[in-house]
Amino acid sequence: MRDLVREVVAEHAAHELPLVDSLRVWDDDRVVRTLAGGGRKREPLGFGYAEVSALITPVVWLVLDQAARRTVDRATEGLLTRGRAGVRRLLRRAPGTANRTLIALDAGELALVRTQIVEQATERGVDRREAEALADSVVARIATAAAAGEDRPATPGTAS
Repeated sequence: MRDLVREVVAEHAAHELPLVDSLRVWDDDRVVRTLAGGGRKREPLGFGYAEVSALITPVVWLVLDQAARRTVDRATEGLLTRGRAGVRRLLRRAPGTANRTLIALDAGELALVRTQIVEQATERGVDRREAEALADSVVARIATAAAAGEDRPATPGTAS
């Protein structure tokens, strides 16, 4: 997921790459809290992460994080229907990961990702055509990666 965010930002807003690279050293939970504004502290030196609201990095990262969480929830629900004992065994063996990954998304989920990116980007002041181009780029990368069998989107439990 992190690589996908970086690729899209490099294509659409290369000036934001220092922000993306500085965020990549943190785990996904901290990045999401920071980009969503949770736990904001006053920054005494002028520019801080609080000023990212007009940037595309938070839009892409937050929407993809939501998609990754939904796919993990969907996979977990599927496992639960197959048997609780098997899920407990799997969860005991599953390695912890600080970074979320995307599982292959179906057409409906890709459409939802596109819609959310367009909506959030326009709410943050991005021109509608630019927001649509950004959303199309994200969806195309996800679909292309899934078709090529690349690590992104990946299976649960692997880092991206």
